[in-house]
Amino acid sequence: MRALLLLLSLLLPSAALAATKDCTARLNGVDLALSYDAGADVWSSFRERRLTRGARCPGKVVLGYMLPGLSEEERAPFCLLYDTEAEEYRSVAEGPRDGYGICDAPSRACRFVKATKSEVLELGALSRDLAGRGVRTATTNAGALILSGKAGALASSLTEAGGAAATALSAPGVLAGAAASVVVVGGAVYVCR
Repeated sequence: MRALLLLLSLLLPSAALAATKDCTARLNGVDLALSYDAGADVWSSFRERRLTRGARCPGKVVLGYMLPGLSEEERAPFCLLYDTEAEEYRSVAEGPRDGYGICDAPSRACRFVKATKSEVLELGALSRDLAGRGVRTATTNAGALILSGKAGALASSLTEAGGAAATALSAPGVLAGAAASVVVVGGAVYVCR
């Protein structure tokens, strides 16, 4: 009997630690039912932890849903675009976050660009060549590579550098607009414009 009680006492804390919590988020008019590990650090700030009421999802949970396959460190360059009038998330963008994971200042929305592993590595190697062509390059602590500048300069520099990923990113419409950023992180490529 003692052995059974000991076994139960060892199993109960681990079951409590593995508990998940359900939450909801609205993304572009669609209500999402998400869940997260109740013991994980999912809060963007103390304020978010204390002021979030009901079943509303923490910002880090929504960001994780929108950027699957990336670790928290790899998601560091991104923030959430939130429409306060519609009370829903729209997309992710590159930039600093507020206490709720939402973009501090309006910034450009990012979209995923399909690229192979070799194309992602190729873009990383190109960054050294692009620095002198009007394209700014930066690397975050998590290893994310951010190429930014005027969309035209970025597109022409990528085209001149060659390679399949460069061709895909410089295709018409991908880097349209005045300014753009290409974020290469965790085996994924995002274009923000």
